[in-house]
Amino acid sequence: MDIIRTHFTPALRKVPGIVVGILEKDELDIVSLGTVETAPDPGSLCWEIGSITKVFTGLLLADMSLRGEIGLDDPIGRHLPDPVARRLPALQPTLTDLATHTSGLPRLPMSIYRMAKKSDNPYSRLTEDDVFDYLGAKTKRPRRRKSRYSNYGMGLLGHLLARTGGQPYAALLEERILAPLGMSATQIGSCGEGTAIVQGFRKGQPTPPWTFGALEGAGGLRSTVDDLTTFARACIDPPEGTVGEALQLATQPFHRTRTSAGNKGLGWMLRTGDRRKRTTETTWHNGGTYGAASFLAVDPPRSTAIVAFGNTGPGLFAPLDGPSWAVFDSLGSETSASE
Repeated sequence: MDIIRTHFTPALRKVPGIVVGILEKDELDIVSLGTVETAPDPGSLCWEIGSITKVFTGLLLADMSLRGEIGLDDPIGRHLPDPVARRLPALQPTLTDLATHTSGLPRLPMSIYRMAKKSDNPYSRLTEDDVFDYLGAKTKRPRRRKSRYSNYGMGLLGHLLARTGGQPYAALLEERILAPLGMSATQIGSCGEGTAIVQGFRKGQPTPPWTFGALEGAGGLRSTVDDLTTFARACIDPPEGTVGEALQLATQPFHRTRTSAGNKGLGWMLRTGDRRKRTTETTWHNGGTYGAASFLAVDPPRSTAIVAFGNTGPGLFAPLDGPSWAVFDSLGSETSASE
C-alpha cells in the first residue's frame, strides 16, 4: 500500500526496519520497510511489543473478574501476602486503579529506577521482594482519580493476578487469553521455539531485548504482526465465551477525562473523536523498549486496525505513533481505497 510507504518512509531515518499490518474489512495488507524489507514472511517476524503487554494484563483482569475470582474494585491488599498487606492503609488503590493508571503509584519507584537506569536490560533483576518493598503506609488511593502512567502499577497488577490465579503470569495469560484466541506466537521471552527476535538498536548500536522479572505484566510480551492482527480481529468480532466477554469489558471507559485521548479501559487507551461527523472510540496502545517501538489501534465499528513494529526504541518521541495514526485515520477514505 502506497499510503504506508508515504507515511512511514520518513521514520526510517531513525528506525532501521519497520513492518506495518493494516486490517480493513477483514483484508490484511503487510508492508515491510528498511532492513526487513526483503524478509520472506514479514508477518511472522518476532518483536518486543513493550507496553502493548498492558492490554493483555487488562484482559486478564477482565477475565478473572468475569469468572468471579477477583473483584474489579478489590483493594490491592486483598491479593498481597499478609506481611505486605498489613503495611497498607485502609484506603488503598484497587485493581481497576492499577489497570487505568489512576492508582497514584509512580511510573517507577526510585528504588527500582536506581536499579534499572544503568542497565541495557533494566527490569531483568527485579524480584517479588523488590516489587513489594515499595508498598507501605503511603500507598494510598488518591482522593481524586487522575491519570499517572505507571509501569510499576501495571506490572504489580500482572503479578497480583498471577498470585491469585496460582500460576506464573505467562502460563495464566496463555491459558486464559492467548490460546483461546489462537495467538501461538505471543509469548513472554520469545515468539515460539526457534524464532529469533528482530535485532534492536539503541543510538545506532545493537542492544539486547528486555526481560521484566517480576513486572512482566508491564511489558514482557513478544509477538508478530500476524498474531496481533489475529487479536485485532477478535476485538472487532469477539468470540463467544468468557474471553469474548473480557474483550468487550476491557474496552469500556473505566476512567474518563476531559480530553479526547485521555479515557482509559482496562489496559487500553481510548481515543474518542468525531470522524466525518461520526463519533468513534478507538482502542489503542503503543510500546517501547531500548530496541523496539510498537503501535496497535483497533476501531471495531469500522472493522479496521493497524499494527506497526520498528527496531529502535522511542527515545523522547514515539517514532511510529504519528505515521500510524495518519494511516489509520485515512482507512476507509477514497484515497486509501484507491491505493
